[in-house]
Parts: sequence; C-alpha cells; structure tokens
Amino acid sequence: MPLTLNPMSALPQCEGEQWVVNGPDELAHLVALVLIGQAFHAALILEGTQLGAPKITAKLKATLEKDLHPTTDKGIEHRDGLLFEIICWVAAGKGKTGDEKIDHSHLKSTNQGTDGVKVTVDPATKTLTKATVYEYKCTIHARQKFQSQVLKSFREYISGERDNQLAQAVLALLENYGLAGAQLKAAYDTLIQSRPLAFEASLSVSPSVFPAEKCVALFKDYDTLSVATDVRRGNTLPLDDVRAWFAEFANRVWTQIARFDV
Repeated sequence: MPLTLNPMSALPQCEGEQWVVNGPDELAHLVALVLIGQAFHAALILEGTQLGAPKITAKLKATLEKDLHPTTDKGIEHRDGLLFEIICWVAAGKGKTGDEKIDHSHLKSTNQGTDGVKVTVDPATKTLTKATVYEYKCTIHARQKFQSQVLKSFREYISGERDNQLAQAVLALLENYGLAGAQLKAAYDTLIQSRPLAFEASLSVSPSVFPAEKCVALFKDYDTLSVATDVRRGNTLPLDDVRAWFAEFANRVWTQIARFDV
C-alpha cells in the first residue's frame, strides 16, 4: 500500500502511529478518486478491489485544477488541509476492521465541525461499542495547533457541547451499518449517556526524522483529558518541508485527475 503506518508510542500521552508515504503516485490516485466523489472506489482499492477508470466532466476537471493550484497563502493552506484530511482518511480506512465503519472524507477543508468519525459495533448484538472522533491538522506549527485547537475540540466532545454534531455523524454511519428504529435510539442513548468515546489526532510534523521523544513533546497535555490512555491516539506524518511536500503532492494528484476521461 502507498502509506505505511508504523506504531509509534508517545506514552504517557498516547499510543499512535507514524506514517510514511512510500508510494506517492498510488496515494495521489486514491486522493484523486475522493476529490471526484468516488471515495467508495478508493475504499475498494484499499480492500484490494479495482474498478474501471472513472469519467468526469470537463467542468469538474477545470475546477479541480484550479483548486489544486491556489495562488494565495490562504488558498494553499486550505488545499494542504484538504489533501491531508484525505490522507488521514486513507490511513483510517487502512486500519479499519469489519466491525467498524468510517465516514467519507470531506471534499472541502474543514475549519470547524467533525473532521472524521468511526463507529465500532458489536456484530452479535448490533450495538454501538465505541465512537472515535478524529482531528486532522496539516500545519507547520504542530504543537501550537494540538494544544490550542485539537485538545479544545476533544474537550468539547467530552463535555457534551458538541453532542448534536457527534450524534448526527454517528447515527448516519450506523444507518449505513444496517441499524434502524429502536436500534438507532439505543445507540443514541449509549452515545449520550455512557459516552464510549475515543480520540485520534493526526498532524503533519517537521523534520522528517521525528522520534518518539518528539512525539511525547508534541502530544503533551493529552493526558489531561478525562479519558483512559487506551482511547487516546496520536499520529504524525513527518516531512522536511510541509508546504513544499504538499505542493508537489498536489501536482501528483492533478496528474491523476488529468488522466481521467471526460
């Protein structure tokens, strides 16, 4: 697979992974499929199934070319954030089991709201056992973003401040799992009352050599959340130059999209 997920503990803050992109063109192909609205196709590829090449309209192709080559600093930041979100979705899908479902990646970089959610279901009883909340930050200021934004967001989920957003995302996934009616009501009650929450933060970091002690420093204060260690995870994508890497990766994604027939 184009993305290798290496275990990288940052205890006592969290467990987690460090990601290595070892097939950038293959990863760009998955990202391109998501951007044209074929996340299902990308998910099938992750499971080992290939479909025929997609076709898109000339208008969408032109729009995506523009989106992938912004001309302002803000536009570049949003583009990089979107590409990183999709890479995080690929990583989450790569580690998914048969008892889990993950929502589709966004098609626009998110400034607020839920970056991603995964539900874990007991296959025998069809009951919710865990809801994992994802936060993704593509940044050149990883520690600052984790401390000021990621932890703040996770605390809002723990407190119940964002229960409506969380419930909407979780119940939509459970409907796709086949739950309905009373099962969804029971899942909602479990989510709101028992709060079986897990948290996973993924951040771009620099430099490309980013050992365990740097991960511990990055995720400092994660242990201040009122949840157990086994439901706190932190992942890193180490790059020498975050913005330069994503600029090159955006060109790879565009190369993939340009090949799609219209």
